[in-house]
Amino acid sequence: MARMGRSTRYPARIFLLPVARILVCATGIAFVLPGAVDAHPTHALESIEYPVVAGFENFYIQEDSEDYLAQGGELLLNELNCVACHRPKDKSLRARLPGKSGPLLHSVGERLEPADLRLMARNPRFVKRGTTMPSLFGGPDRDLDAIEALTHFLASRKGLKREPLPAGDVERGKEIYHEVGCVACHDVEQGYVPKSFPPGTEPELPGFPSVPLAMAYLYDEAALAAFLQDPLAVRPAGRMPDMKLNAQEAADVAKYLQAGWPAEEETEPEFVLDPALAAEGEKVFARKNCVACHDAGTDKSGAGAVPATTKHLEALDPAAERSCLSERPLAGGIPFYYLDYIQREAITLALRKLKKPAGRMTLAPGERVDRVMTALNCYACHARDGKGGAELARAAYFGVTDSAAISLGDFGNIPPSLTHVGRKLTRSWMEKILFGEGGEVRPHMTVRMPAFGEANVSALTAGFAAADVREPAMEMDVSGLQRHQRGHYGRDLLGADGLGCITCHGLKDAKALGAPAINLTHTVNRLQPGFFKELLLDPQGVLPGTLMPPLFLGRKKAEEEVEQIWTYLKEIDQRRLPEGLLKTEDFELVPDQEPIVFRTFLEGAGMQAVTTGYPAGVHVAFDSLEIRWAIAWRGRFLDAMSTWDERKATPARPLGDEVNEFPLWMPLARLETAETAWPEGTGAEAGYEFGGFRLDAGGVPTFLYSFDGLQVEDTLSPSADGEKLRRTVRLRGEGSDIYFRGLGKKAVPRVVMFKKGEAVIEEEVKW
Repeated sequence: MARMGRSTRYPARIFLLPVARILVCATGIAFVLPGAVDAHPTHALESIEYPVVAGFENFYIQEDSEDYLAQGGELLLNELNCVACHRPKDKSLRARLPGKSGPLLHSVGERLEPADLRLMARNPRFVKRGTTMPSLFGGPDRDLDAIEALTHFLASRKGLKREPLPAGDVERGKEIYHEVGCVACHDVEQGYVPKSFPPGTEPELPGFPSVPLAMAYLYDEAALAAFLQDPLAVRPAGRMPDMKLNAQEAADVAKYLQAGWPAEEETEPEFVLDPALAAEGEKVFARKNCVACHDAGTDKSGAGAVPATTKHLEALDPAAERSCLSERPLAGGIPFYYLDYIQREAITLALRKLKKPAGRMTLAPGERVDRVMTALNCYACHARDGKGGAELARAAYFGVTDSAAISLGDFGNIPPSLTHVGRKLTRSWMEKILFGEGGEVRPHMTVRMPAFGEANVSALTAGFAAADVREPAMEMDVSGLQRHQRGHYGRDLLGADGLGCITCHGLKDAKALGAPAINLTHTVNRLQPGFFKELLLDPQGVLPGTLMPPLFLGRKKAEEEVEQIWTYLKEIDQRRLPEGLLKTEDFELVPDQEPIVFRTFLEGAGMQAVTTGYPAGVHVAFDSLEIRWAIAWRGRFLDAMSTWDERKATPARPLGDEVNEFPLWMPLARLETAETAWPEGTGAEAGYEFGGFRLDAGGVPTFLYSFDGLQVEDTLSPSADGEKLRRTVRLRGEGSDIYFRGLGKKAVPRVVMFKKGEAVIEEEVKW
């Protein structure tokens, strides 16, 4: 399921500029302090009147079926922590709805000013737009004395010891915020252009709702920096994960988030803490049941207490006039969440469903995984089984530290898909990643894998494994005991004289010759053997869209060769690096006996070029981004050193003397007549989708792509004498009014004739 979101419901993004700072004094009178602000993520506060739960925002809308919307209601019951007061009676339901703790308040008096604490207690949404915290003083029975006592109690919660932090820098903070992954959940700054964007261009603003950053400017700067460095110490539920910022980075981001706000005017007398009021406030904290979500660090204010008068979740009546689902605040201390219509409808449907035994059944492993990923908003970065993935506008901010990674397409800068991850990663490696203990194998990505806290993600390790079982299992002998499994065979296969895996994959400290795909050093500890075999035998089937070619296709001993490579990688500490990774003074690729296929940056063929050098002395390059043949040349092939050794993404140049650039048009189009103007645009813009390539027995690549429902196979190779290029284009599918236009500069459109769903086009291109 693709990310949807309620942007269909609120298509216009409404920003409050200037932002008004609202303060409430002890008498309950509101003061508004307006001030002009700049374009800034914390300043772009949407006009949000309801609690923002990212997973619900992204995947549930009014048009959903009742059954599906009820699933969203369960998510809200958990994320609004309704189950803290209304604990499910059914054990399986308690496992489905564990709830989440609110922020720890042990040191809240050092993070927020008394005026902000007072307003937060009275009406949380005025302080933090989109908050999931309900108002307990929103009805006609407002108790200003109780609010004041609670303010003094919260202001007394101090004593946190913090290490001094370095001075922050706004510009560095802006760059870090937009690169490490903060913008996967939070807003981007209008007008900010990532370094990876070409000059003069500007990315689109995200279309999906962002989690508001409304409280960042209220924090003391040092407290904000400390929070950013270790958010789980304050919010242990993991909805704000640890982005692994060091002290300097945290100080820089804090400085950036607080930049541009107007200086505050004093509107109240200096606050003087009253111990007697603080003691009374502790009682209010317990009496108002704040302890159901928050722990303030005292005997009477520890989290977890539930009033005996509350009903079990299954016993709740969603139609009751006096309930938390009310459209307006009620007297009697009933929590008021400011739920909107869709949220109330979703919760109502969920409560009705949970009253029935069929609605309380234990979830399947895949459903449990989905619940956790939705709650933690993992889908903001990762796709799984067709759901989620980085929104296109946000993905633009996921940069690379090595510009050569751009040639990998989405695999270069976008966090990986989690489809099949349970049969992909070993349990130990998955725990390293989920528990924030390392395990990253894509150092070229600027976006970081955050830490959510072990308690919040521990269920995923077993959940992924149970949900992703392959039937039938992919068997693979990894003993290394068979004679055919000897590691030196695997070394030869990986090397430049073998399958050329080192073109994209490095080993140990040796970098890949081309684009920086995953280093293979930790493969045996990281991947399950069955998945390793599955991936090598069918890359496109396992990782759709990957540029990894099916190198083992048609090889008679493919399964044995996979085992040989595994054995070599298992013995990597005892063996020499493959041929090609050993340093030489130059690395000119010479296709003297068979074709050489090499991916690189290439002048005339772009950042995702796939070049093929032929022994006939004629060479071609396919642009896999624009999905077209780009250039051909005679003479020498390529020097790989700029790709291999520089790491600065300097485009390689054809070494030949005669370079032929092909016309900038796509090969296929649907036209009314041959005289109709040929469409402009290339690649995805023209409706094409790249599907990789395969090699025949002689090493000649055939490129695979699709257009308008047609599956296309496209091969271009020189004649034996090198005087012509011969092209074969094979189409499969149903087509009408499909025209083909060749590579010659004077080529004209010609209609394609299909027979039984197939068409074959032959073309010759002369120099």
